[in-house]
Amino acid sequence: MSNALLHWPVFIKQLQQDELLYLNQFEELHEQLPMLGDLTQVMVIDARGCSYQISDDNASVSFSLSAPQVLMPTLIDWVRLHASQAGQCCTSKLMATDISQLFSVLEFIEQN
Repeated sequence: MSNALLHWPVFIKQLQQDELLYLNQFEELHEQLPMLGDLTQVMVIDARGCSYQISDDNASVSFSLSAPQVLMPTLIDWVRLHASQAGQCCTSKLMATDISQLFSVLEFIEQN
């Protein structure tokens, strides 16, 4: 498995779930992959805001840029839903102008 494309940290979005999985390093991702189920329903968002799909050909796991890329309004909605699931209040007021702000919010949620 190669993670050369990814810029850390990342978050994982399972397309049918509201919760996000915030990961700081490749080893954490490697540990989580077997528990994610159908990898075609998983999106990885890295610290630059690039979205990736995971491919698993039974021999190796690889990442490829999603087309189209997930846009910032959608990423904000995902973080809002995650924050709500984590028990944060006033999530409708959650705003961000760039991806680093979203990752700061996720890091805050993970620490609390």
